[in-house]
Amino acid sequence: MRKLADAKSFERGERYFAAGQVKRVTLNGSTVSATVDGTRTYRVRLDVTPTGLSGRCSCPYGMDGAFCKHCVAASLAWLEQGGEVAESRQKPLSDKRLRLFLRGCDQEWLIEQLMTAAKSDHLLRARLAAAAGHGDAFDDRDVRERLERAIHIHDFVDYAGAYGYFAHVGDALDEVEKLVHGGFADAAIILAEHALELLESSGELVDDSDGGLSDAIARAEEIHLAACEAGSPDPVELAERLLTRALDSAYEVFFDVLPDYEEVLGPAGVARLRELVEEAWQKLPSKKPNDYSGRRLVITHLMEQLAESAGGTNGLVEVLARDVSSAYDVLRIAERLCADGRDDEALTWLDRGLTDFDPDSRLRDLAAEIHVRAGRRNQAGEMLWANFTARPTLDSYRALRQVTAEDFPAWRERALAFLADAPPAAAPWSRGRSTLVEILLAEDEVGAAWQAAVDGGCTDGLWLRLARARAASHPADAIPVLLRAAEQAIELRNRDSYQVAARLLVETKALFTRCDRAEDFQEHMAAVRHDHRTKWALRQELDRARLP
Repeated sequence: MRKLADAKSFERGERYFAAGQVKRVTLNGSTVSATVDGTRTYRVRLDVTPTGLSGRCSCPYGMDGAFCKHCVAASLAWLEQGGEVAESRQKPLSDKRLRLFLRGCDQEWLIEQLMTAAKSDHLLRARLAAAAGHGDAFDDRDVRERLERAIHIHDFVDYAGAYGYFAHVGDALDEVEKLVHGGFADAAIILAEHALELLESSGELVDDSDGGLSDAIARAEEIHLAACEAGSPDPVELAERLLTRALDSAYEVFFDVLPDYEEVLGPAGVARLRELVEEAWQKLPSKKPNDYSGRRLVITHLMEQLAESAGGTNGLVEVLARDVSSAYDVLRIAERLCADGRDDEALTWLDRGLTDFDPDSRLRDLAAEIHVRAGRRNQAGEMLWANFTARPTLDSYRALRQVTAEDFPAWRERALAFLADAPPAAAPWSRGRSTLVEILLAEDEVGAAWQAAVDGGCTDGLWLRLARARAASHPADAIPVLLRAAEQAIELRNRDSYQVAARLLVETKALFTRCDRAEDFQEHMAAVRHDHRTKWALRQELDRARLP
């Protein structure tokens, strides 16, 4: 272990072991498995081979191949238990050979084995009872209680405990899933719905930084759908429950009832769902701008699905057109019309959106696409010019170039003049002359880009890119920019930034050499080392880079 782990990992592993943070050490032949409680619960596997010991851990350090502190702690726990290994387990008995064995067994012995197994396996007992003609219902009390014990939370579960919490939730959901394949799908439907209720009620009491809650809800939904497909739920009652749960959910449970449940619901269930959704839709008040309530979202989403299913594009547009209160509402209608090949109707909606609401670049983008398809490149250019002047970026400039094609030279001259004439202080989007510099650099107009930056400034990162491009022909111009970037990196005061500074200084050294100013670089480095003489980590990085 001391050879495999570095000194710090070994010391921390000893502390973890001494604190009792190693759990469930199990041995399977020459493989040792354990879990170790750290910032979260980690899984460790140790393999004892004729050539030595190896370890793997689910922590980031261990996943990179290192023998981490968790591997050390698990190894110490295994040694405390005796450090023994055993012969590897034999291959499992095949089904064919097991059947042959059972056929020759005494009947009373088989009965005792089944009764013993049925005491701890409620699913097996229920199947035996059903086979005996004693009803076909599954007593779900044990599984229900297990779900409640695993999911219900009394106190907040922080990030460190969330992994273990969701592991227990997964184990409980496994028991529900077994019912689907064990002949009790109808019981699994009710239990899956109960699990979803519990997960939603506990959602605010657990740290979901890693998405464990979303995964658990998705898993419960998958089990529910599989159970409905395997079982025989009443389609009307199922439709009512699905809609009730969808409307009450804060986590979009059963949000995609259609098309997921369409086959399960059948004509009767879909008809009931449509009746309930349309009733709720009619009761919704007129939409106000920025109204994003969960109930409205679910009802509108389901209404759109039903309308599209019954009436295609016309049905969907009719629903969407009822509550147009933003440019995005217009965009959705226009996109659907375009997808259906109805560009002229889409353009009419886009014109309305650009007139009725604040300018939206997405509406202009789609309008430009329609104009291009119709051969109206000049109109498309005007749309994208409005986007460019509203927010000049390299992307909006490229979009304008792509659309205007052979007419772009005139648009380019207009765009560069616009950027050059805009006062930097009056154009916060420009970050000085950053957009102009970026465009000129992308077009390999390094000299013009350099002059634009000198005249109006640009962002630090762009200055660095520009200096490196400028260095090919004017190394002396690039030197001050790289030195300033190195000093800014040093001021961040961390190991990574010191490494960046060292690389920049190495790069600058080559420029000084090209300018026959090697002595000037020596003087600069002497000043750097003197001014930052207390930063030992910086000195280390400078030495590693072999800088004077």
